[in-house]
Formats: sequence, structure tokens, C-alpha cells
Amino acid sequence: MQRISPLLLGTAAAGVAVGGVAVAAVTDPNLFTSPTGLTTILSSVTGTRTINDSDVIPAPLPTFGGVIGNVVRDSKAWWPPQITAPKGAPNVLLIQIDDEGYGASSTFGGMIPMPYQDQLAREGLRYTNFHTTALCSPTRAALLTGRNHHSVGFGDVSEVSTGFPGYDSQLEGDTATIGRILQANGYATSWFGKDHNVPAWQSTAMGPFNQWPTGMGFDYFYGFIGGDTDQWHPTVYENTSPVFPYVGKKDYNLNIDLADKAIAWLNRATSLEPQKPVFLYYAPGATHAPHQPTKAWIAKFKGKFDYGWNAYRQYTYERQLKLGVIPKGTKLTPWPDDLLKQWSALSPLEKKVFAHQMEVYAAYLAETDYEIGRVVDAFKKTHRYENTLIIYMDGDNGSSAEGTPVGTYSEYQMFNGLGMTVPQMAKVLDKWGGPTAYNHYAVGWAWAMDTPFRWTKQVAAYFGGTRNGMVVVWPKRITDAGGIRNQFTHVIDVMPTILEAIGIKQPEMVDGWKQRPIEGTSFAYTFDKANADEPTRHHTQYFEMFGARAMFKDGWIATTDPFVPPWLIAVASPDPDPWNNAKWHLYNLNNDWSEDTDVKEQYPEKLKELQALFAQQADQYNVKPLDTSPSVLNPRPSLIAGRSEVTYLPGVTALLPANTPSILDRDFRVIGDVDLKSATDSGAILSCGGVFGGYALWMQNGKPAFSYNLVTLETFRWRGARALSPGHHVVEFDFVYDGGGLGKGGTGTLKVDGSAVASHHIARTIGYIFPWDDGLSVGQDTATAVDDHYQAPFPFTGAIDHVTIAVGPLKVSAADRRTIARTAREAWAARE
Repeated sequence: MQRISPLLLGTAAAGVAVGGVAVAAVTDPNLFTSPTGLTTILSSVTGTRTINDSDVIPAPLPTFGGVIGNVVRDSKAWWPPQITAPKGAPNVLLIQIDDEGYGASSTFGGMIPMPYQDQLAREGLRYTNFHTTALCSPTRAALLTGRNHHSVGFGDVSEVSTGFPGYDSQLEGDTATIGRILQANGYATSWFGKDHNVPAWQSTAMGPFNQWPTGMGFDYFYGFIGGDTDQWHPTVYENTSPVFPYVGKKDYNLNIDLADKAIAWLNRATSLEPQKPVFLYYAPGATHAPHQPTKAWIAKFKGKFDYGWNAYRQYTYERQLKLGVIPKGTKLTPWPDDLLKQWSALSPLEKKVFAHQMEVYAAYLAETDYEIGRVVDAFKKTHRYENTLIIYMDGDNGSSAEGTPVGTYSEYQMFNGLGMTVPQMAKVLDKWGGPTAYNHYAVGWAWAMDTPFRWTKQVAAYFGGTRNGMVVVWPKRITDAGGIRNQFTHVIDVMPTILEAIGIKQPEMVDGWKQRPIEGTSFAYTFDKANADEPTRHHTQYFEMFGARAMFKDGWIATTDPFVPPWLIAVASPDPDPWNNAKWHLYNLNNDWSEDTDVKEQYPEKLKELQALFAQQADQYNVKPLDTSPSVLNPRPSLIAGRSEVTYLPGVTALLPANTPSILDRDFRVIGDVDLKSATDSGAILSCGGVFGGYALWMQNGKPAFSYNLVTLETFRWRGARALSPGHHVVEFDFVYDGGGLGKGGTGTLKVDGSAVASHHIARTIGYIFPWDDGLSVGQDTATAVDDHYQAPFPFTGAIDHVTIAVGPLKVSAADRRTIARTAREAWAARE
């Protein structure tokens, strides 16, 4: 048994004040030789303090509280007190599912069973009037900061950001996140799953990391960067380091892994600091595409949606009325016959394909609820549950219509204006949800899962894009079990609600940045049963996405039509003047919960009032300039900006394509400088992408090859006929683009030491966007293989000196860069 040091013995025995805590003189000598005695002394060395009386984060250290003499015997030691959360502060579990509409889950009347959320709703409160921004990263930026998405630079997703304050995807230090504030107030903080708020040009293992979770107040991060990722072979970061958790695990799935990691972190936090409250932000990639649940879950839903999307809407609507999650008298908005087919009009093959698409999605959502249930159970097992505030949000926007009217086997096909026909999809239906599919359901299901509203994700003007269910549970505080709350709330209200629940005020200064005011309104007042019917305290709220907009004020909302439907947003021509070309409507939400009946003719002055209010808030919150042309091709910062030639050395792994030279719609060249150890050397010299699209320069048994994967539809391959001799070689692939538009063909030539060994023309290429989650690697092909003639990771057995990628200028016009289908918007407008 180690004895306590004489210095500590002298200090403690003298009865000094340590860290503001009086330590009594110790006279019992047994205290220094028994385990309990040692604990008594050590626990009193350092006191604790809360910092809520400080307007500054980090709070200034208190003045040294001891005495410093010439020698130790004339001095009194003192340790700075440890910062703790306010007394009785709750744990916080913040859950955000991706791309789930209001009418999807059983908790809010939908036909997909979510028993764990149902149980939480029975213990806590359902919020039926909660709103998001209509798109992924804008909602998440608003959630984390308590400010409107344009206020913090996220008027859109980072991938299509522009150089304007409301759209530059820059979360600055003057809008500190809820994570940073809780971290500074004595919380252990963690983030699991999706982070879609790192600018694309900063999403590398070299940083900068100020906009990564660990730079925004989260002690621990385990998840992925970007809009979505392959659940079977994800590019995962632990804090800021890339890891490959699926390696060596046959049945790995990210949705399960995230729950495992969250539970493990919670167990560690409880073991090491049981008295310290935790803030756990759980944001799985589910249920964003690709919809990739495990086979066992898919099997549970076989035949469950054969009745189709129109019947789904009717069943859901009736259940919503019965549950009370929509008021009596709410109308089911009409089906958009001018946009989408009725289920009864489909062929038997279409019904079979579309029904299975929904089976897979339902399995994905139900499995996600199960994994969330495991995380909630971990709070119970660690005895934290009773004092845990759980906020469970059903989506960051409405259900997604990004799958085209017939669905897509790969989301990357859709974003490039490509895809399979229904008969082609029928042939691979057994692969739906598996490791070779990046699948998404047909638009009809998205519309159905936004019941009773119209429209979908991306449309900020209508509740189909912005109304999401939310469940709030706090056993120690909320006693109105099973209660329903109808007050208007918005995602910017979550942060101030958490702060009020804990008893923390917003700091005026964080890490040297003067803070801008939080723009949300706490809804903690609704926790009490006595306030169940109290009028909303969130009186006005603007909405905007891709030029379409809405303005809410005290039970009224003015809306505009989207300029193009979401399933054409990536391919449509932009409207040159969305400010003046908008078509406005007006709804009285006090008696029209679903925005069914336009009353602009009856109340023209109310419409003008709301239009003027939107214009004022557009100036206030950085909404201008409106833009209907989101494009990954717009210029923005990049690691390779201004460089037409980039050389990579061995050691580069999983570099996301946004930070690599773009080979789209132009001439390009890939050159590998290698040394072969034998005539049978094999492996990837360089790869970018994988099974869902990409390219690779590789060798097999000494024979060189280059592969170009056209988003799973077809793989083009160039191969040398002879094995190369041991020694130094330069293996090169040159591609000359035909030009004349996006995604056209070209001629590729494979060379060895300057001599052509294979050359042929291909008819088409990827024109608009490359797979974003399977990165560039030197000396291997990480995650999935570009070509099915080899298996990932396919490490190169020779030696690589360097690999160079050189690109020529774009061979498309400015108009081509902004559109794949120039007539899409005109065709959309002509429907009227």
C-alpha cells in the first residue's frame, strides 16, 4: 500500500482551504494507511465550481488560493477547482434520424413500426408542430447553433456552397455550438454518426479541424463526413483519423456499429466519471440513401406494402387522426396527379419493384429505431435514464424525393441524370439494400410518407419538406406521460431549450469570439402539463431553400411553389429571377393544419404582410441572394484549386474526391511511377471511388490495366496483354474527352514506358458528380473495388514512387455546366 506523501499529509493535517473547500485537520493516523482513508484525503484536494456566473468560455481561472512562502513548510498548497455542471443537471441524448417524413413512423401515424420510439412517446411528449429547414446540413447547423441556417452560412449543403455569407458553409466562432457550451460547463460530450457541416475543402485528415466535431466542443467523434455513406463499407473517422471498421468483419453494418460505439462510450464515461453528466448527439446516416439494412430486417417486411402509396396515405391519415397527432378536421392534401402516377395506374412489374423498394426502406427505419433503443437502454443500465433529457427528432427534413419517379439502384446514377429502367431494376431486386446497391425508393413513397402534407425534402415552402415528428422524454421532469404538444417549434429552438433545462445561460464570449444572440426560442415551458395548451412563444419563422420560400407568423403562412420538383433539382435549368418569378399562396393554419386550402384571394393584405416580413427577415438572416441552381460545379475553395497537375506519394488513403483533381468532362492523365519486384506483382497503383463509380490504375500478375466504372451501369476496361518485367516502369492512362456536353464519351489509351498497349473509345462518362464517400488511395483500393476483376483493398505488391494526375480544361460550355437537361424546368412549367 502506497502511503500519502508527507507534503500532502502536512497540508491536509493543517486544515487548509483547498480549492475553496475547507479540509479539516487530520489526526487519525489510520487515514494514511487504509484505502478509505486515502480516498478521504485525495477527494478533498481539489474542489469544484460551476461557471454559469461567467459570461466567458472558457471561464477565467480563480486566483491562487494558497500561500507561497520561501520554503514548503511556510506555504499552503492549492489546486484549481474542477468545473462541474450545475447541480442536478440532466444528461442529454439528442437523436436525429435522417430523411424521415412526418407520416413514416408509427409514433406519428405512419405504417412503419417504431416500437422503441412509441414507448418513449408513451413516457414523454409528442410534438406535432416541429419544423426543420428542408435539407440535411442546413438543419444540422441550425440545430447545433440555435441560429437560422442562413445566419450560420448553411443556406444549402456545403457541396454546393457559394461565396455569399448565407451560403458559404462557414460555422464561425461567434455562433458556438451546444456541444462547446456544454463541454465548458462540465459535460462529457460525444457525437456519433453523420457530420454534414464540414466544408468539403476541409474534409481531409490534415484539417483544419475547427469545423469538425472535435473542434466544435465534442470530446469524441465517431462517424462520417458528408451527406451519406455506404453502410457496408463506410469511410469512418474516429475524432479526425480515418478508420476502416469493416475490415475483417463479414457482416459489418454501420448502423449497428454506431450504436455499439455510443454504448461503449457511455459505459466508459460512467465508469470513469459517474458523477459527470453526458451530452450524446446520435445522428445515424439512416435513413438517408443508401437504404442498407441487414437481410433479417428486410425479410420482416416482405409483402407489407403491396397495397401501394395511395393506400399508405389513407391508412396513415386515419391513424394520425386517431392518435391525435393531427387535429380533427385536418384535410388530406390531394395526390399530385400532374406529377406522380396513382398506384392503380402502375403495371404489375412496377408495383413489384416499388413495393420492394419500400420494404427495404421500412426495414432500414425500423432497424434504426431498434439500434436507438439499444442506446436508450444503455442510459437505463448506467442508471442515468431518470435524469436524461431525450430529444428524438424524426428527420432533418421531409422524406426524400431524390430517388426519381421510379427509384434508383444507385443514388449516384440519379445525380448524374442516369439510371435503370424498371425492368432492369427488377433483375437486381434481390440485391436491393446490399453492398452493391446505393438504392433509393421512388418519389411516390416519399410523398406518401409526408402525409398529410404535400411535397417532400428540399421544399422549404411546404410542410412535406419541413414538418417532422419529435418526441421529448425526461422522466425526472416531464410527468405528462403520453402528452401531445401542438405549439409551433423549429429546430433553432432545441439549443435554447437544452440550455434552459440545464440552467445555463448563453455566454457572451466563447474562445475569444463575441457571441451573436441565439435566434431560437426555448420550448421548455411546454414540459409542464399546465402549459400543454399555452400559445406558442415562437411567433415568426422564415423558410427558404433553392429559391422557394415561406413565411410563418402566428398561425398564418405564405408559401411559394418550388421552381422545379426535387427529383429534377440536380438537372434542371435555373430560374434567373426567383425573387420576382415566385408563385405565392396563403394558408390559415388555425383551421387548415395541412396547408390544403389557398386563401390568398380572400386575404390579400395578409399575403402582402407576410411577403414584406419575409423580405425583412431575408435581409436580417443572410437569405439573399436567392439561387435556384445548386451545383457541385460552382467554383469554391479546394485543396487542388488552380492546379492542373497533382502528384501523390504513398501513404495517401481515402482522400475524399472533393479534394482531388476532377476528371469529369475533360481530358485527363493518370501516371504511375513504379518499381516491380517480380513479373507477377499485382494491386492498385491508384484508385478513386469504388463499386458505385470511379477509376483505378492497377496491375494483375504483372499486366497493367485501367478501369472506369460508370456509376455501376458499366465498367470500361483497358488491359495490357503482356506482363511487365521486374524493375522501373511508368504506367500511364491518357483520356481524350469528346466534348459537346456533360457526360460524353472519349478515347482512352493505356501506355507503358511511353508505348501504347491498349486503346479504345467509350460512348459516355460520369458527367456531373463523382461518388463522394469512397476516396482516392495510393497503393490500394480502399472500401469497395472499382472493378470486380479484383477485390478490395488490393494492395500493390510492388513499390510506388509517386502517382500524378493531370487534367485539361473543361470541354463543356457554361450552360452545360449548369444543367444536364436544359429543358427540365421548361417541361416542369409546361405541366400547367
